[in-house]
Amino acid sequence: MIVYDGIYRLPTGTNQGFKPRTQWEYAWQVRIINLGLSHSTVEHLKSMIVVVNQTDSKSCLTSCAESIGKKISRDFNLVISRVLWVEHFPNNLNQWHAAAFKPKSSFGPDIDYLIQWRPIRPKEIDIIKPFIPEVDHD
Repeated sequence: MIVYDGIYRLPTGTNQGFKPRTQWEYAWQVRIINLGLSHSTVEHLKSMIVVVNQTDSKSCLTSCAESIGKKISRDFNLVISRVLWVEHFPNNLNQWHAAAFKPKSSFGPDIDYLIQWRPIRPKEIDIIKPFIPEVDHD
């Protein structure tokens, strides 16, 4: 079941280094699927799926996971080890990629992650496609 379908933006007031703030106003369509609500008799290792599409025509230098992934995870109380995070990268040959999060460092309750990307697997497409049909199209 899709539990969220909306837009997340980089905060416009954020200091993003040497670039003017107007160049950093990126937005992503974020959809969150809870497989536990859809398939209550099946136990999934990754019960939550975050599917992200960039909404603007200008490409962002980082992924949504790298830019505002922590905010999305906090907003929805996502346990990153139980989340399949999928993003659309329109400039890549294999446009849909899944993230592998590895803890990098922690400071207090916050954990920073190293994110490694891989092409989405056919079985993952099969799970997501009933909720988000365009994930099948490259």
